[in-house]
Amino acid sequence: MSKHRLQLEEEYEFLAFGLSCHLKDFRIAWHLSKALNIDFLREIKQLNSDDLDLDEFPKFTAKDEDKHLNYVILANQNEDAYLFKELKQYDFFILIEGYLDIFDESAFVALLHSIESFQFVAPMDTSKFNKIQYALFEE
Repeated sequence: MSKHRLQLEEEYEFLAFGLSCHLKDFRIAWHLSKALNIDFLREIKQLNSDDLDLDEFPKFTAKDEDKHLNYVILANQNEDAYLFKELKQYDFFILIEGYLDIFDESAFVALLHSIESFQFVAPMDTSKFNKIQYALFEE
């Protein structure tokens, strides 16, 4: 008798945006809190970086209960290393998870472009975050 194993690999469905600017992480969170009318909470997250096995990166999270969305702001760099060395052009990543069917991505990008301090914003391929997606969205 042969055995069959069912392996489930649950992947989160989310959007990712790369952000370039010269602001500190808490200022990014402040601008987004003001623009989206939600409150971001800061924590330090241990993640695998390209340079080191486990390294600490600042992470801000917020929930929009009305729209059923979770926002994550993640720094690409700390004092020692880049989280994604091949994406050095981005200082931060903004990840959005939740009920994305009614989320207006173009309006969100326009909102980010309207913030003067943000120099460059671009949608990203979410596959870059596959190795750390569970650590980003866990509660």
